[in-house]
Amino acid sequence: MSSAREKKDVLVFANGDRITCEIVKMQKGYLYVKLDYGDGTVSIDWSKVVRIESPQIFVIADEKGDRYTGELKSSGDMTAKGLQVEVSDSSAKEVVPAREIVDIEQTDLKFWQNLHGSVDAGFNYTKEQSRTQYSFDSNVIYRRPKWSISAQDSSSFSGGGTGSSLRNDLLFQGIRQLKTPRNFYMGLAEFQHNSEQELALRTTLGGALGHNFRMTNNSLIAAYGGIDWNQESYYDQAATTQEGNSAEAILGSQLNFFKFKTTNFFVDARVFPSLTDLGRVRFDLNTSVKLKIAKDLYWNLSYYLTVDSRPPQDLPQTDYGSTSSLGWTF
Repeated sequence: MSSAREKKDVLVFANGDRITCEIVKMQKGYLYVKLDYGDGTVSIDWSKVVRIESPQIFVIADEKGDRYTGELKSSGDMTAKGLQVEVSDSSAKEVVPAREIVDIEQTDLKFWQNLHGSVDAGFNYTKEQSRTQYSFDSNVIYRRPKWSISAQDSSSFSGGGTGSSLRNDLLFQGIRQLKTPRNFYMGLAEFQHNSEQELALRTTLGGALGHNFRMTNNSLIAAYGGIDWNQESYYDQAATTQEGNSAEAILGSQLNFFKFKTTNFFVDARVFPSLTDLGRVRFDLNTSVKLKIAKDLYWNLSYYLTVDSRPPQDLPQTDYGSTSSLGWTF
């Protein structure tokens, strides 16, 4: 979401064209702008811009993880390295090569304008065994220059003549950038329910330190490590020998790859070796491919895998599945 600013930002392109617009954001190698004479948001290849000037305030992020806040303008003439963007405010001025800029966002916005996210849902029905399947996923993030908080929800249900299963996963995360730009610390709270593994509720509370190994217009690679406190309860018919509290280590990684402006590949993998029940290891994997259909509409194919090396008695060690859904970003 973005608030309506005056359309007085100026862009000049390699072929000599010049437009006056409102710069909304730059993500994944594309600059998104609004025009006085156009409806909606127009996407522009960032590499084709040779000059830029805006008296508005933006937050700029580069490949090193540094963030700068200020007005935008081109710094001198084009060089062999391409466009150089000057970011300046009343107290400082920085020059950043355009090819190293990963993200541009409007700032000084109201609360609702800083919320971003997506919602997608899928539904399947087969005549055989009258089987019904549905999936629902959503995520919301509130982002500021050096910190963010987010909430993600994933739910899937499958039911029919052979029984039914329900899986719910709700994750809250807070991330704060450290003085070294690519380093960060995070706090998390997660609540899981999985009828396939007879898990009534798993509550995980923890924290970790992380590092962004790669930040570009087409990829993001990050890893983190920390500890958490885990509490589990299983259904009445399941063995209860493992109910209670336990401490775990957290080792996680996230990979995000962008192809053009239409395709987004995402992988989130986390390993939880137990510190109080030595030898027990949990593993969570979530992957997705998002294909843009039109404007804010996309098609999503996702896969999840959950593994518990030592569940209570004879309960299943693994649960996995895939979903196909239609989604909308905001």
